[in-house]
This record gives sequence, structure tokens and C-alpha cells, in this order.
Amino acid sequence: SASFMMRLYDKSSLLAVSEWRNTLQSCQTSQLLPLLYVANEVLQNSKRNRGNKFLEAFSPALADALKFICERDSKLVEKVRRTTKIWGDRRVFSTRFVGSLLKGLDTFRDSIGGGSSSRGGNGSSSATSIGISKFVPPKGHATTKSKEDPTNSIYARQS
Repeated sequence: SASFMMRLYDKSSLLAVSEWRNTLQSCQTSQLLPLLYVANEVLQNSKRNRGNKFLEAFSPALADALKFICERDSKLVEKVRRTTKIWGDRRVFSTRFVGSLLKGLDTFRDSIGGGSSSRGGNGSSSATSIGISKFVPPKGHATTKSKEDPTNSIYARQS
């Protein structure tokens, strides 16, 4: 479950995100949506219970990961968009950041009827072309502290 993942990777949220991205990159198409939902649960639980650690770790990877999911399966575009909108509605991320994520998905809305493997741009499905690369954990990764900026403005302020 997501809460187990958060406890397991509590000291290294960046490693958790790298593991998630690697799994996303290599999974079967049928696992794309469940992996997005795992990230969604981690993000929402993190916002409520654990502060911004996971939010800060996931945020740089989200735009490329969401595009990757939509590129691999165009039938998931609206579900990806709905999940992204929830992050704004529930103030997981700022409306500005959510808006930029949604804008990045606009090109995939036109290809919704185009089959399950519609490709954007040059037709490449290479994970590295959208910024998802293999992660080699640093030595002693369990105790490595991330250099996260708590003042980053993409995180919605809790009221």
C-alpha cells in the first residue's frame, strides 16, 4: 500500500520516486493507471500526514510521468487529467502547478480516439525522451538527505 511505501522510503523520498519512475517505465500498459493511483495516494497522504517531503520529490517527475502514461495509452488521458485536477481541488499542489501539468497534457486530448498506443511528437516511446531515466541509488541511500527547497511555490498552502 502507499502508506507502507511512505514508511519504507521515509528517509529517502527521492529514492521512492526513482523506484516509482523505473517501475512506470518498465511496466505493462495495464499497470500504468494503478501506478498513477499509488502516486496519487502517496501525494495526498503525504500532504495530510507527513509534510511536503514526497510532494517535493514527486513534483519534478510528474509532468514527464503523466505525459509518458498518456503516450503509452491514450485511453487513460481523461483519467490522468481527472487525477491531476484532484491535486488542485484538494490543495495537494498549487493551482498554478496543476494548471501547468494539465497544459502539458493538452496535446494528448486530441489523440483520445487514436488507439491505445498513440504516440505524440516523433512517435518515439523511449522513456529517456520524456525524462524518465534509470536511477542508480547513491551509496548509503537510506540515510541520504535530499536537498529539497521547502519554499518552493508549487505546493498549496494549507489553511
